Amino acid sequence: MTANEMAQADELERLLSRVALRDQSALEALYSACAGRLNGIARKLVHDPDLANDVLQETFLQIWHKAGEYRRDLGEPMTWMTSILRYRTLDRLRADQREKKRREQYQEVRALFPESQASSPLSELLNEANGARLGLCLNQLELPRRNAILMAYYYGFSREDIASQLEQPVNTIKSWLRRSLVRLSECLAP
Repeated sequence: MTANEMAQADELERLLSRVALRDQSALEALYSACAGRLNGIARKLVHDPDLANDVLQETFLQIWHKAGEYRRDLGEPMTWMTSILRYRTLDRLRADQREKKRREQYQEVRALFPESQASSPLSELLNEANGARLGLCLNQLELPRRNAILMAYYYGFSREDIASQLEQPVNTIKSWLRRSLVRLSECLAP
């Protein structure tokens, strides 16, 4: 390591120490010093500038929370931050893949039961004046929870079937349904 690289690593370590003390100006300085390089790495990993920017933001949020855990004897500051970026990127890609799979499964389920839409109690409600309001409230739910609600109350799936389709534990599905119904009732309340 050259003297210049050592000086840069020392400065990054000093900034991380200040970030650990919740010094926002240190975080800004750290961001200015490292964001370009980290964003370049993220772009190479995800091939999408918007996603790379999102991952970079998540990385700096984690650096903000975890700066006190950094130890120079275990690695250089840039190496530590790059590993955080790498894990954030992998987590994000996995989550996006799971969400894409869930959307595809939901579309498959909808294709399996096109006629049931016309005769379900929920479809009748959707066709009434309050239907527009219910539609707006449903759209406020996160997609996996909305899918669970629709699968349960629109298509008549059991909790076990929903858990299987959404690749979640049954207890998670029960919790999603219960909380989503509460949110829907609050949204629909006059």
